[in-house]
Amino acid sequence: MSLILHLKAGREIPILRGHPWIMSGAISRAEGNRNLDEADIVAANGTFLGRATVHPSSEIRARVFTTEAGVSLDAPGIRRRLQLAIERRQRWLPWGLTTAARIVSSECDGLPGLIVDRYADTLVVQLLTAPWESRRDCLVDCLKDSLHPKTIWERSDVDVRRHEELEPRKGLLAGIPLTGPVHFIENDLRFLADVEEGHKTGFYLDQRSNRQCLTRWITQLGKPRVLNVFAYTDSFGICALKAGADRVLSIDSSASAKGLAEKQLALNPDCDPARRDYRLGDAFDTLRQLRDAKERFDVIILDPPKLVSRKAKLQPGLRAYKDINLLACQLMNPGGILFSFSCSGIVDRELFGKVIEGAARDAHRPVQFLDHLGQPPDHPLKPGFAESEYLKGFVVGF
Repeated sequence: MSLILHLKAGREIPILRGHPWIMSGAISRAEGNRNLDEADIVAANGTFLGRATVHPSSEIRARVFTTEAGVSLDAPGIRRRLQLAIERRQRWLPWGLTTAARIVSSECDGLPGLIVDRYADTLVVQLLTAPWESRRDCLVDCLKDSLHPKTIWERSDVDVRRHEELEPRKGLLAGIPLTGPVHFIENDLRFLADVEEGHKTGFYLDQRSNRQCLTRWITQLGKPRVLNVFAYTDSFGICALKAGADRVLSIDSSASAKGLAEKQLALNPDCDPARRDYRLGDAFDTLRQLRDAKERFDVIILDPPKLVSRKAKLQPGLRAYKDINLLACQLMNPGGILFSFSCSGIVDRELFGKVIEGAARDAHRPVQFLDHLGQPPDHPLKPGFAESEYLKGFVVGF
């Protein structure tokens, strides 16, 4: 017997507009076998809306993966959707799939709760929701058949799994064990993905197009002095050096990130290490020290971690975003350029822009917004699903 989730009146509207999430409060009743982890979603008037994976212990009770009846995320269904995601990226990505790219982007590829990233011949998998626990082996077989990786590594060590009563999990799924960071090439630069312990799946793949944008601006400005805040392994800083920056000062609190940044820098002989200084310290405190010392920069990159993880933290997070942007405004030379980012999905683009405007106003610095930045095409946005646009950025001129 199948499982059917009946929605309350009016709760079908977001689904009809493309939003895949069904919250627990939107369901009026469940009918059928409640042990199943897939269900038909039905509106209050009985209209079929779609098929969804089911998460009984999560506030997000179900995630729609198709509007077609009779479709399942069984082995053939996973294989078809994975192949479609690969074929689309092969057509759409100018850099292809052999260096580094996101292969599967969860709901945006009709595979909710699944992330697959590729770094050279290594695949990194994140299983974020309960239904993937029973599909792990099937997924690994599909990935081996489709992409023939040397290694498949799991990085399901993320907090979101706890919402579904899942423990963090990481380790080798298939292939050859890792012996260190994975080398890959992006835009003629050599980078390292710390697949075993690094942020996200080992690298910030979602900033690829924004690193290209920074390179163009550095070239345009000549030999600017650059400040890279929340630098992590300093991919933005290395791009700036390659493009001709006179000096780069990078700031982060992680000693392990600094160590990996030094290794990455050494892989790129065109980047003079004498022109890069990497300082360990709290970003907010260090920027205040630089401001008080009357330091000034021509280009500043702000790429903080997620400062708003849930609605209850919205106001403190917005204050933190404003504070860091205010400090950047105070450190900027006339004619300078600010790259300011937010990866907080709760903070939409309009609200983030207002935060930057307020920071500039408080700093008494007139600014112009020169460009909107976001995710590259391997991290696609789903119409009707605002949460899929988690990465927002602005190029701000002074």
